[in-house]
Amino acid sequence: MSTTVKGPTPGSTVRTAGYVHAAAWILGLAAAWGATPEVGDTPAGITAAYADRPVQAMAQALLVHGVAAVGLLVLGSGVLDWARRTGNTAAGWAGWAGRAAGALAGAQLVLELIAISGADPASPGRTGALFEAVQRTDGVKMLALATLAAATCAVSRHGHNTLLRRWEIVIGWALAVTITVSGIGYLLLHTAVTPVAFISLPLLLIWIAALGAALGRRP
Repeated sequence: MSTTVKGPTPGSTVRTAGYVHAAAWILGLAAAWGATPEVGDTPAGITAAYADRPVQAMAQALLVHGVAAVGLLVLGSGVLDWARRTGNTAAGWAGWAGRAAGALAGAQLVLELIAISGADPASPGRTGALFEAVQRTDGVKMLALATLAAATCAVSRHGHNTLLRRWEIVIGWALAVTITVSGIGYLLLHTAVTPVAFISLPLLLIWIAALGAALGRRP
């Protein structure tokens, strides 16, 4: 008698990726809450924060720009797979936007690790420039996530191939609007707009988890 060990189904993998993305962000924020620099800080302040708390800063970077990035890549692939199976070619744009967001998060991780490991209070200019690059990349990533949300919501009720429920679509459109605003703020380092991320981030975590669950429900 032989026994076949089945691995996780594609649906369960995508569902798990959505939950992991949210968990990684929550744990990352908790690991270094108030210990990492913010947009608008001076190069000296940024460097001092990294030099004083490198372990906390690295833990946060690995979680929110490492583990969460993998979740986005899996979700983007899940949307692309749904687009292929349903013949919904427009949904392909959403899938590629999700993958792009994951790749951009990975780039942020690399830049952050370089900035944290090389933080020298005697020479803050380099660390400040790297931090700025991370934030601008974050802005581009947010715009990619806005595209993911808007495109997915726009095509999720395509014909008989529904993907998202009505409440998930409402949250998705709210996310698309708010994360576009915060993305522009981070891209331009505009401190008057970046606080919108306090609205867009919770919406993102809820919606990405809901998207993963929705993709997991599809046959």
